[in-house]
Amino acid sequence: MKIRFKKNVNRRYTLLIVPEGTSPVFRFKFRLFYLLAILITTVVLLSSVLVLYAVNRTHTNRIGTLEAQLSDSSNQFRNTVVNKEQEIDRLLNELLELSKKSKTIESKMSELEQLEAELKSITDGGSTKTKGQTAAADKKAAMDSLSTEGGVGGESIPLTEQDVSKLVKETKESITTSLAEMPELQQRLEQTKVSIQEYKALMAILPTFWPADSVRVTSEYGEREDPFNGRLTMHAGMDIGGSIGDPVYAAANGKVVDTGYNSARGNFITISHPSGLKTNYMHLSKILTKVGATVKQGDTIAELGSTGRSTGPHLHIEVVKNGSTVDPAKYLRKPGEEE
Repeated sequence: MKIRFKKNVNRRYTLLIVPEGTSPVFRFKFRLFYLLAILITTVVLLSSVLVLYAVNRTHTNRIGTLEAQLSDSSNQFRNTVVNKEQEIDRLLNELLELSKKSKTIESKMSELEQLEAELKSITDGGSTKTKGQTAAADKKAAMDSLSTEGGVGGESIPLTEQDVSKLVKETKESITTSLAEMPELQQRLEQTKVSIQEYKALMAILPTFWPADSVRVTSEYGEREDPFNGRLTMHAGMDIGGSIGDPVYAAANGKVVDTGYNSARGNFITISHPSGLKTNYMHLSKILTKVGATVKQGDTIAELGSTGRSTGPHLHIEVVKNGSTVDPAKYLRKPGEEE
């Protein structure tokens, strides 16, 4: 069988190519072995080409997939970087805003401390600022100067890590200090509030309220030349000029103990106050209250006039202490006048 296959392989063949017409015939002589070799080689080459094509196509597709993934990853990375930068900018802006708010808290704390000192100076009857109050006022002025209107400018220089760390530390210290001081300040303000309430209650029973709309004083308390006879006499009250019909107000809380008319006082009202003082209101054009009435500081009790011993429209007010008149200017406060 093997010998027969070998003979068939070595058998010679002739391939004739006969053109049309009178052209010569082409003869190709070959053995089956070479034909088989050529066929096998051709098949191997075609198979190799097909395999290489398939592998190349697979690699091309893989490369395309990897390029797409790389592009997506690159885009995601860029987006992540952009988002992180935006988040960092947002956090820095929030930090700056928090820093501004902490400075505002410090300023408000200083204002409250200054207000507390001023309120205490009122209730204590003094107006001298302490060293701490002066420092608080200076600090407030410095903060106010930062918020003045005007243009701003300069180079855009990014914050360094050291700048950010310093800003975080300062803001943390500012907020921590403010939070630590706030309870004590709140307690002091509550105490001051009680003192103010007591002070207001005291001021309400003392004749401190200015009794007329006009603040024009036409005659002070004390010795003066009498406007009718020119003699040196004692003026027992304060004269406040005005127009007939102007309202006259109670200088303090109290009870009306006397009203009436006489040739010297004209129409008059006398009010007794819980402080033990009395006030007299004279030369009235009209009395708007009656004996036994309870009045509050600032209530309208009469209308200004020129009745009795008077040269023109005015209010004569007297303050009586232990049966004797005293200077009303020691008690009365003009509108807007500092305590």
